[in-house]
Formats: sequence, structure tokens, C-alpha cells
Amino acid sequence: MTTVAQTMTTSYYWQGEWVDAEEAGRRLDRLGSLLPALPGPLDVEHVLGACERFAGTLTDRDGAEYGRLFADLTDPATTALPVADAEAALAGLAAALDRGLLAAQLTAELGGTAPHRPAPAAFAGGAAELWQPIGTLVHIAPRNVAVAGVLSVVEGLLAGNVNVVKTSGGESLFTQHALAMLADADPSGQVRDRLVVLRFSSRDTEWLRRLCRPADAVAVWGTEEAVEGVARFLPSGCRLVEWGPKISLAYLDRTGERRDGRALRALARDILRNGQRTCTSPQVVYVDTDDTEVLFTEARALADALAAEADAFPELPRETAEQAEVTNVVTVARLEEHLGLTRTFSGPDGRWHVLADKRPGLTASPLFGTVWVKPLPREDIVRVLHPMRRYLQTVGLHTAPDHAVPVATEFFRAGALRIAALGSMLDSYPGEPHDGQLALQRYSRRVSIAMAGVAGPSGGNVR
Repeated sequence: MTTVAQTMTTSYYWQGEWVDAEEAGRRLDRLGSLLPALPGPLDVEHVLGACERFAGTLTDRDGAEYGRLFADLTDPATTALPVADAEAALAGLAAALDRGLLAAQLTAELGGTAPHRPAPAAFAGGAAELWQPIGTLVHIAPRNVAVAGVLSVVEGLLAGNVNVVKTSGGESLFTQHALAMLADADPSGQVRDRLVVLRFSSRDTEWLRRLCRPADAVAVWGTEEAVEGVARFLPSGCRLVEWGPKISLAYLDRTGERRDGRALRALARDILRNGQRTCTSPQVVYVDTDDTEVLFTEARALADALAAEADAFPELPRETAEQAEVTNVVTVARLEEHLGLTRTFSGPDGRWHVLADKRPGLTASPLFGTVWVKPLPREDIVRVLHPMRRYLQTVGLHTAPDHAVPVATEFFRAGALRIAALGSMLDSYPGEPHDGQLALQRYSRRVSIAMAGVAGPSGGNVR
């Protein structure tokens, strides 16, 4: 087993080997040869078995594997997750790797647990259709959600691909260690042979160009700038799979108990978790009103909830530029109080800020516990938010139960992709669509065979 000291200098995982930057650089131009060198397709049963065994190690808190990953997640110099968030991340990863749930995802998205076998085509007698891997799939993993890169690769493996992962040059080796453990959990070696994990900065455009050159698809998790920075290196015909960027919000409907302390404290936890660094974190809280005084009253109540919950969430470190942006946004909001446009509420240590603004337009937050509170009568939801439809993701909804579906429908019409209860905006369930898309299909090709005899009653004539 690789020691901590070794992986500090050999932080590149290449088909079961740990290599240093020099060796990884030499191998980078050989990425395109990985798939042709494989003896055959990936058996999905090996992937499911490896996930099942790896999930078992994630439930053993006294085990060395758990300790290694926990240390990566809580490393103050890189990922810096609070202890509770690190534990929740590992528990969530274990749950997501449940064999039954992954099999159900395969069935829901690709039609069964053997999607690479021909099945009769729905509209053509005698023809067969099947799913095939996209080929060489490159993942540009996000820095703000540690487990996302691992789960993206698991989905790439379920689709049968060779998976090459790039992690940020400034983050821990969590993704490398987790995927190495997943590969070790497959005694057949098929998973190992389809995994390469590299760590380097996106500013290294030469490495980025060499990484993308052999790709059949590139999945990018990140901001618009991140997507654009990668897209310019994609070869002709390469599929770009964008996961982000998105903005999320909460909505306090007039039929709900807006002053319910439990609901607002649940919302406060969504705001404080992970420093709002995930795309499902609320950046704006909309109130179903056009009365400015009601708006300001709700903002004060949310500020009280944040004050009550803040001590339970360790403050995450901020870079100078990040702190400057928070300071600038809050200062402008305070100046606009003199114009009657805003009202601000801040924690005594600057830990959180509530910025009430009578203008309804969607405004991104500078994060780190900073949230806008704006008016939005229900009848104006689509009109106000539809221009930002490409960026809308999660809506944390607080309303009367019999109004939940009608209000949710208005947000879906405006472009939102997820509706969640307050307090669970950052949570997800295994197999949940990513940004309105099914990942396994985006990581696959649908192909057909139109020849006599290839599709029997069960689609099993061809192997």
C-alpha cells in the first residue's frame, strides 16, 4: 500500500501505479493508446462488485482507508472540510456506491444492467440497438465538491469508458486515493486498467491540451470560465459534457409559515454549509411579497436564524480576493440603505451577512455566508427568473403542502432543475439527474445493428 510520504511526491495515479510529475508527463501523449490496448470491453459486474467492496471500507471508521480519505478531506491546506462535513461526505459516497442503487441507475438510464447487449429496436423489426461507451472520457473534477469527481468516474465506468481525471493543482489527493481504493477492490484489474488520475493546474495549458487531445468526451465541472478554458482544447467531434455553473435560491411562499423558526434555521444551515461553495447552496432568498416592510422583517428573522446556527459551522478560510469581494458587496449594500433600497444585517465577526434588497432581479452572492433577500410574488416567478434560466439549479421551497406542486411548476417553467425542502438543498439521492441530464447516457453512445437475425425475442443473439 502506498504511504503518505510516497504520494506526496508521486501524486499521479496511472493504471495502478503511482508516478511522479516527470513520468506522468512522459506518459501523457500515450493516453490515446490506452483503449486500443485493452483486451475487450469492461464487464459492468466488475464495476458493481468493486463499488460494493469499496463502499464497505467507507463504513469502517477505524480502518486505514477511511482514515486516509478523512485526512484528505479535512486537510487544512487544501480541501479543509469541517469534521462533520467530511464524515457526511464519506457516508454519502458509501451510500452512492450501493450496488442495488447503481444497478437501479443502470436500469433507469440505460435500460438494464447489461446495456451493452443488443436489444430489439422499438420501431424496426429485425434491427437491434445497444449502448456503447463513448470511449476515452476525460473528467475535469471540481474543487468545491470533493466526491463529485469520484462519482463522475464511477458513472464513466458503469458506461464502460476509459476514464482520465484531472484534479486541481491545489487540492488534496482525495480523488486519487479514493479511485485507487476502488481499483484495488476489483480483483480482475479491469477497473484499474481504465483509470488515470492527474493533478495539475488548469493554467498549465500545455498539459491541458495534451490531456484533451485523445478524448472522445470531456466532462467539465465548474464555472463558465472553467468550461471555456477547457472547450478551446477539444478536438473536432469531441463531446463536451458541462456540469455547471449554476445558481440556487430559496423561496418563502406566502402560504407557508415564513416566521417558523425551524424552517428559517434549516435554511440558515443550507447557507452556512460548505461556505456556499456548492452550486446547490442558496445565494438568494426570495419572499413571496411586494411589501418592503415584510421583506425587511423576513430578512431580520433570517439573520436571527443565522446567528443561532453559525457556531455549529466552522468558518472556512478565505483568500484575499474572496474576502475583498464580500467586503465590497456588503459595503455597497450598506450605502444603498440611504436610498431606501436595501437593509443589511451582519454577524458581529462578519461571519455572515443578510442583504435585503427591494429589487427582485437575481443577483449572485459573494458566498461565505452572504445571502440576498429579495421580493418575488408568485405570479412574477417566471417573468423575473426566466432570463436566467440557463443558470438556475436548486430551489429550496417552503410552502403549504398543497401548494408545493403548483409553486414548483412555476420554478420549472422558469428553468429550475431541482426542488428541495429547506435544510436539504445540498443533499441528493443516488442516481439523481445532474443539471437536468442523465449522466450515463451522456457518457455513452446509442448504436444500432440492422441485419437479419441479430435481435431475437430477448435481444440475446449477439455477444
